[in-house]
Amino acid sequence: MYGTQLEIVCGCLVGGAGPAGMGLLFNALKSGALPALTRNGLIIVDASPFPGTGRLADYHLTANSVGDVFLDCLRDPALRDVFEPLQHSEAYWRIRDQAFIAPQLSDVGELLAEASKLVLDHLVKNYAVKVWSSTTITEVVSNSDEYQVWVEHNGHSQVIRCRSLVLNLGGHQDPKHLLHALADQGLALSPKTRVQSADTLLRMDADELRAHFSPVLAAGGRLTVVGGSHSAFSMLENLAKALQCIGLEELTLVHRSQIRLFYESVEQALANGYVFDPVDDVCPVSGRVNRSGGLRYSALEVGRNILQYGRISPDGVRVHLLQSGPGRGQQYERAGQALAESSVVVQCTGYQPRLPALKYADGRPITLREVKGGLDSDPAGCPLDAIGQRMHGLYLFGLGSGLGIDPRLGSEPSFDGRIYGVWQFHNDASRAAIESVSARLDVQVAEKVVADRRRQQRAEEETPFFWPAMASIKF
Repeated sequence: MYGTQLEIVCGCLVGGAGPAGMGLLFNALKSGALPALTRNGLIIVDASPFPGTGRLADYHLTANSVGDVFLDCLRDPALRDVFEPLQHSEAYWRIRDQAFIAPQLSDVGELLAEASKLVLDHLVKNYAVKVWSSTTITEVVSNSDEYQVWVEHNGHSQVIRCRSLVLNLGGHQDPKHLLHALADQGLALSPKTRVQSADTLLRMDADELRAHFSPVLAAGGRLTVVGGSHSAFSMLENLAKALQCIGLEELTLVHRSQIRLFYESVEQALANGYVFDPVDDVCPVSGRVNRSGGLRYSALEVGRNILQYGRISPDGVRVHLLQSGPGRGQQYERAGQALAESSVVVQCTGYQPRLPALKYADGRPITLREVKGGLDSDPAGCPLDAIGQRMHGLYLFGLGSGLGIDPRLGSEPSFDGRIYGVWQFHNDASRAAIESVSARLDVQVAEKVVADRRRQQRAEEETPFFWPAMASIKF
């Protein structure tokens, strides 16, 4: 099933055992799909020496879901025995204590890391799954109806041939992506401006942020955040809390579209005096206002304060909100000036997927088509290449990739980005991928049966016929 040591063969390879990759495995376990996913061999490849940990625990920000949402990822009868040891986990009980409030991502990351180790151990023991830790995927070659995945493993290169490749290696923020997005709006930065990734800064604690930015503030530099999402407002809050004591008085937020706030219901939004479109901003399935694109919990509170007081908190750091989108007139001009005058611009405009080199068998590079917020993929996560060809058997739905809105699951019509998040990885995002992988492996099994029958028929046709009396004659 797994072939030789020089060329490993398996039905499915899961590249990346972070929140997205593990979400698929959790979902396969609780839905009963693991026998189908593993019958032709399943290999999990992760660059970390401790697969399943991801990087959630590194962030210094509040989650945009309450604790019970993350507990729901573990709450299934099929998982009960696997997760029984979590009853003795401090991380588990910390999240239980925050079931109805938004916990810190560090707590969520710690809990999911412990749960992931239990799942991986279970898969290895009961399903003969192979887990390759400290292994880097360097190249993926699309060859006919399979993928050749080149990896650096145990100090040397190996190739794994698989029919289905689930590839979620995390996301990164490319400064060129920000510069191109600004250029599309007719905006530009000064050559002296430094672009810094929010992903990096959100991993810093207050002391680290002060050490990082104190030279900029001492020189009278201006700090501008670009973006309008949960991470952008979390970034504003972290900067204000850390830097106000060393002289930070104001921040600027440049955002392309309207800042949206999340509410559980239309009635709740109206009670808070929030103005919204009763059709475009309301999810027809759940009745929630700005269900996909609205600020939640801690970021929601920061957003409200800025909109009401122009500050992070009523007596905190000032924040200038400048919308650069079409038709904003004076705000657009001020946004351009702010960007040109900024010493540091913090990029909070989403992620791009972290990918290895992608090629066709003839050596041509593969470029995956992008849309706003991620990749142009179907509901199972199969992306399109640059010429519009669907990459069947390749599945990406994690950070930087995302999935489009599924009307059956609901979202507000005004949201045009991509959906990704821990709960989605464990449920809707991975469900379609699991179904597609299983169907693809079913076809592989059927093809193998047909091929075996043909080989047997050819062997029978080519075998010479001997009369029984001649069977004992030696030539």
